Amino acid sequence: MMHLQLRHELDLEIYLEPSVIASSDGSVHAFNRAASQLLNPASSISSLLDMCASGVETLQTYLLACSGSRQPLIERVSFDGPDGAIDYRCFGNALVPRRRSRPATLLLRLFPVLDTRFSAAAERIRRLTAERQQRVAVQQFDELRGDRLRLVEQYCFVAEALRVVEARTHELEDEISHIRCDERERIARDLHDHAGQEMALVLAELRILQNSAKGPAKKRLEEIVEHVAGIGRKIHHSVVNGRPRIIEELGFSRAIESMVASVAADGRLGFSFKKKGGEPDLLPIDIENALYRAAQEALTNVLKHALGARKVDVALEFTDDSVSLTIADDGVGLSAEAMPPEGSDAGIGLRGMRQRLSDIGGTLAIGPRFGKGTIVTAIAPLTCDLPGGVPS
Repeated sequence: MMHLQLRHELDLEIYLEPSVIASSDGSVHAFNRAASQLLNPASSISSLLDMCASGVETLQTYLLACSGSRQPLIERVSFDGPDGAIDYRCFGNALVPRRRSRPATLLLRLFPVLDTRFSAAAERIRRLTAERQQRVAVQQFDELRGDRLRLVEQYCFVAEALRVVEARTHELEDEISHIRCDERERIARDLHDHAGQEMALVLAELRILQNSAKGPAKKRLEEIVEHVAGIGRKIHHSVVNGRPRIIEELGFSRAIESMVASVAADGRLGFSFKKKGGEPDLLPIDIENALYRAAQEALTNVLKHALGARKVDVALEFTDDSVSLTIADDGVGLSAEAMPPEGSDAGIGLRGMRQRLSDIGGTLAIGPRFGKGTIVTAIAPLTCDLPGGVPS
C-alpha cells in the first residue's frame, strides 16, 4: 500500500509507532511500516472495522468522534495481528475537516496498552482534556446563568410596567364610565325636571282649549294635543333610558342582586344578598340610579382595595320613608386615619357616590365593619318632593 503525504509534507513513516490514515467510516488509506508489521493486514482487508478484534461499535463511535473534534481523542481498541489480538491505546485526530461529500480523514497512532510510558502519557492527556472541557463547561454555564438573570430582570421590569399601565387604563376607563353615566343621568334629569314638566303644562292648557273649542278649531287642537302628547312620551322614554338597562329588565332589587352575583362569579369572593321590607312597585328613577351606581362603585372598591376579603354581604332594606343599601366586606378594613372624611378630595368614585346621594337628599357613610372589614351604607329618602321624583 502506498504511503500518503501528511500536512507540511510530512511522511507517515516519521511516526515510529504503528500509524494509520483512515476515513471516519473505517476505510484505510495507508499504513506505515510499523503498522504493517504489527497488524499484518491482508491485502483484501481495506477497513479497520474488519481488523477489529472486539468492540466494533465502540470503534465506529470513536472514529466519528475524532472526525468532529479539534483535539486528539484517546480510545482503547483491539486489533488482530500475527500473534493474536492486541489491545492498543489509540490517539486519533482529524487531518481534513469533514465535508458533506466525503468522510473526514483521520490519523490514528497506536500504542500498546502494556507500554507504561504511553499509558502514563495517555492518562495525562486524558486528564488535561477533561479539565479543559470542564473549565469550558463552567464558563459557558456562568454565561448562560448571567444571561438568564438579565432576562428575568427585563421580564420583571416589563411585567411591572404593563401592570402599572393596565391599572391606570382601568382607572381611566372607570372615570370615563362614571363621567358618561353622570352626564346621561344629568341630561335625563334635566329632561324630566324641566322639559317634561313644561310639556305637561302645555298639554294641560291645550286640553282646556280643546274642550272649549268647536268646529274646525277643535279638530285642529286635537291634532296638536296628540302631537304634544307624543313628544312627552318620547321625553319620558329618554329619561327611562338614562338609567341602567338591567333595572328596566329585572327590576331594582333583582338588578342589585345580579350585580353582586356577577362580581363574585370568578369564585374569589363569597356573597350574600338580603332584602328586607316591601319594595315599592315604582321607585323614583333618581333613587334607583343613585343606589345602583353606589352599589357598583362599592363592589368595585371591594375587588380593588379590600385585601384578603373572602366574602361580601349586601342588604337592601325598604321602609315607608326610606330605602337603604349596605355593602360590607371582611377584608383588612380601613383605619381611622385612612377613613376618607366627608369633604375630602377622595377618588372620583367616592365623590360620585356622595354627589349622587346628595342630589336626592340621601346620605353615604363609610366606616370599619364590626370585627373586620369595611361597611358602606347609602340611605335615600322616599318623599314626594325629591328632585327628579317619579316621572309623570
